[in-house]
Amino acid sequence: MQTHLHLPTNARLRGYVTAMWEVLGHRDVHETILPQGIVEIIFNFTGTIHGVLPHTHTVMLAPPCFIQGLNTHVVRATYVGRQHLFGIQLQPHMVHRLLGITPAEAKDKTIDLTLIKPEFKTLWHQLIEAASFAERVQRVEQHFPALTQPDGGRSQKLCSLFLADQVEPFESVDSLAGEVYYSSRHLNRLVHSLYGVSAEELVVYKKFMHAVKLMHAPHLSLTEVAYLAGFYDQSHFCRIFKLYAGITPKQYRASRSEVPFHILA
Repeated sequence: MQTHLHLPTNARLRGYVTAMWEVLGHRDVHETILPQGIVEIIFNFTGTIHGVLPHTHTVMLAPPCFIQGLNTHVVRATYVGRQHLFGIQLQPHMVHRLLGITPAEAKDKTIDLTLIKPEFKTLWHQLIEAASFAERVQRVEQHFPALTQPDGGRSQKLCSLFLADQVEPFESVDSLAGEVYYSSRHLNRLVHSLYGVSAEELVVYKKFMHAVKLMHAPHLSLTEVAYLAGFYDQSHFCRIFKLYAGITPKQYRASRSEVPFHILA
């Protein structure tokens, strides 16, 4: 599998695009994607992707260009033909300004982006015709608009903390509320508008995400992972991990791929 990653340096985009990536994989791949706490636009250049979304048992056909919000359970995908995807990860607090929908509307869903913004169909054609990942990045930079940040920085700070590689200050709702200078009630409203979950659920979700990343460090035991991710005991860690991933931490560590949150078969 070939992977590419670009962290935006373009001043117009870096305020709301956190990363662009590309995957070129094997043919006829089965993939299980654990909840990874991101909102992203995905361009599919493969023949077909069949997927089963969280909380459903229905197989759906993924559109060529779609937005996917926060997933709270695994997504299972089958790629018919060679796997080739290009993705754009977004800061949730800027999704409404870019697309006119809230990220909460895309929670546990795959939404055809061309039905919301028809110009993305043109961009899909431009990207598939590009000769390289670098050229695709360049075309996105040319296509995406300059967006001003909303007044006040609390939404931005919350999203940055959620994506950061540390679990602090997600020890509790109160500690998170104090970090962004909100009451717990106002924090809950903000979190629900951005992610479609409660503040309490987001705190647990963050600990799960941090645990998954730590499990890719070979020198850490599962007991150490649980402690460093903020779980108060091993049984709590295992219960929450299985709630989100559908498997135990031990099963994930045995089947993980090189890329955190992804299991390939």
